[in-house]
Amino acid sequence: MSSLIVLPSRTNAFSAYQPSKNAHTDFISAVDLGRGGSSKEGVNTIQINVPVRTNQTPTNELLQSLLQAIPNLLSGKPTIQSFHTLSHTCHQLVLQPHTLGPTIYGRIKEELEKSANGLVREWRGSIMSRQEGWLIRFVEGWKLWEKRINLLSAIFVYLDRVYSNSLNGIASIKELSITIFRNSIWNNEIIAEKTRSEFLAWSKNERELERVLDDQRPTIVEITNLSKLLDTFNESIVKPYIELTAEHYSSNAEVHMEEVENNIMKPCKYVEWVLSKVIEEKERAEINLRKDVAEQVVRAVRKSAGEDVAKRVIRRAVDECMDSQNVESLSRLCTFSIDVNSFGVLVQAVEDHLEDRLKTLISDHANDSKMIDATLKIKRFTDKAISSLFSSSEDLSLDKSEDVEDKVFAKDISEQKRLRRNRQFELEEASRVGFKKGLGSRQNAPAEWIAKHLDLAMRRGPSLSDSEFNAHLDEIIALIGFTKDKDVFKAFYSSQLAKRLLLGRSASDDMERNMIAKLQKEMGEEFTSGDIMMKDLTLSETLVRSYQITQSKEPETYKDAGNFTANVLTESAWPAYPLLKDGWNFTLPPNLQSSVDLFTSWYTTQHKNRQLSWRFQLSTVTLSSRVGKDKYEIGVSLFQAVVLLLFNEEDTLDFKSIQSRTGIETQELVRTLQSLALGRKGTRVLLKKPPGKEVNPTDVFAWNKGFTSERIKFKINGIQQDMSAEESRKTNEQVHIDRVSVLEATIVRIMKGKKKLSLQLLIDNVVSDVVKRFPPDVKEIKKRVESLIEREFLMRDEEERGVLHYLA
Repeated sequence: MSSLIVLPSRTNAFSAYQPSKNAHTDFISAVDLGRGGSSKEGVNTIQINVPVRTNQTPTNELLQSLLQAIPNLLSGKPTIQSFHTLSHTCHQLVLQPHTLGPTIYGRIKEELEKSANGLVREWRGSIMSRQEGWLIRFVEGWKLWEKRINLLSAIFVYLDRVYSNSLNGIASIKELSITIFRNSIWNNEIIAEKTRSEFLAWSKNERELERVLDDQRPTIVEITNLSKLLDTFNESIVKPYIELTAEHYSSNAEVHMEEVENNIMKPCKYVEWVLSKVIEEKERAEINLRKDVAEQVVRAVRKSAGEDVAKRVIRRAVDECMDSQNVESLSRLCTFSIDVNSFGVLVQAVEDHLEDRLKTLISDHANDSKMIDATLKIKRFTDKAISSLFSSSEDLSLDKSEDVEDKVFAKDISEQKRLRRNRQFELEEASRVGFKKGLGSRQNAPAEWIAKHLDLAMRRGPSLSDSEFNAHLDEIIALIGFTKDKDVFKAFYSSQLAKRLLLGRSASDDMERNMIAKLQKEMGEEFTSGDIMMKDLTLSETLVRSYQITQSKEPETYKDAGNFTANVLTESAWPAYPLLKDGWNFTLPPNLQSSVDLFTSWYTTQHKNRQLSWRFQLSTVTLSSRVGKDKYEIGVSLFQAVVLLLFNEEDTLDFKSIQSRTGIETQELVRTLQSLALGRKGTRVLLKKPPGKEVNPTDVFAWNKGFTSERIKFKINGIQQDMSAEESRKTNEQVHIDRVSVLEATIVRIMKGKKKLSLQLLIDNVVSDVVKRFPPDVKEIKKRVESLIEREFLMRDEEERGVLHYLA
């Protein structure tokens, strides 16, 4: 049967056909229709059988049509064939038997280079004409280029699958386009310089304006991403960015440091500036670059603005923080020093600050009375500040059920804790060294005033709680540990302890025992004399009670004894109270002398092999006095009592008469009369003529018949009860004498054990032996050696003059 319709084998009927944008969909639909399907239900399908063409399109024509489409795709122009046809043609030509992949790939590479060169010409022209908005234009150009490359890559997908792939070692179309863009455009000298300068200008503007440029940052991020894609991120972006950052902060740091050194800008303000800029630069780099780059940027800022000027700013900042006692500023400074790798500078600065500050404080003799209070104030702040610097850090803990990564993390946390403890120890040690150097800058005085401060504290007792008072005592003991002259402290402490105990001026015997125990623990058994003093007083109280019992049993024998008590003490355990001689001719009134004589005779019957040696310097008397109709009980020293008893016989006496009748030494009598006539209001029981603050040998004294006091019982404090300048001088002289004795005893003890020793080794041994008690002077040691040689305890070797022998 013949066909109803005869169609020609060739026709131009479809020459005007333009490929649809939905060519691929149309093709699929056509295939479905060809399989007998229908696009709509109920529509009849007519099948037309067209004979298959026997002659196919020549390969050369297919290749030319494919190659001609490449520049159109790169320029954004429409192609003659549909994208599906071009993709099919590419598939056909890269497979056997054609294998035209190299040819197609070569043309794509050539056209990519032409397209890139065109962009170069266009963009160089805009740069040369100084058009604004370069980075935006560049980013938009890249995005358009990328979009067209993606289309080209999609159409020539079979080329990448068959020819240009990793197995063949040939770059894909996308990889090729990136390489060409990098080599031809990104690395172009003019374009690269313009891009880099605009990128750096953005960062410079944000730093100078000190605000975020939100309208520019999206473009900056695009430039950063492009450089990462082109594998030029480190060289083209990171390196110049970090160099500019370092240069910026180096110059700004120098400007600010000049302000700091000229007292225009405070050092702590500079530290705050650096810390804030580190945070600012880190955030900028993390958002616009990359986290690892942010770390590099932070290091650059810390190096330029921190580490390079650390020695110039940290010491000044330490002075500011410590002087103002600002813990918060000191904490920031500590963070700063750790961040800029200059913690050692901070440690040294703390040590130097404390040394210089204490030197300044104690070198001025006008500060002596407030020396220890000021020193303790500095120490309290220093200890509190160092403790707070490291206690505020968060302690991270982990559960037991953790994997390997958590265990590694826990190890890191443990290492951080170890570093934190080490840093705290370094600062604490720097504090100790600073205090030692500062207090050691003046000989003897700090130890003396520590003892006086302790004496005042023990007299006053706890003002708040016992725990706070004990803490205060611990602070004093710490200061004692910082002094070199521990023997000076011991001498003054023993003298003042004796006064407190004998005069009943101590706030509490239990506190005294507690302090003695603390000193023995920290300073050694040299402070056992305090224990002996306390035991002596206990035994003395028992002895006095026995005497009083005897008085009650034999009232007739002891009728003239009066209400008399005495402290019987072991002379070797107490400070050396000298006998009253050299200007003294002291005599007791008969009623007082009888009390002393009766007690002495009774004591002799109790202890036949002991002898009493009386010391009247610290004796006290309670006098009953009547002034008009008023009665008073007055607590006075023995010397004050002897003077006042004279006025029972005479209403008026001159200075010389008082001295001749009492035998009191001139200076002591002056102080006694000053206390009786010129003391505080309500205690002036004598009148002086002529009036004045000084007591002269021509002055006349009279009983104050108009004396009144609000209190019936009161004390007239004698000036001699407080440590005078003369007593201080004598104590220091005694310390020097004791040091000579200690040095000689140490030399003899060492030589007795060694028998033969060189002078240098002897000096070294002596120094190491006595340094815990006081700082030995090498010259003084040599003097003691010469003295011992003269006294024939030692002798020089006849052949080696530097060698010494012990003489038994």
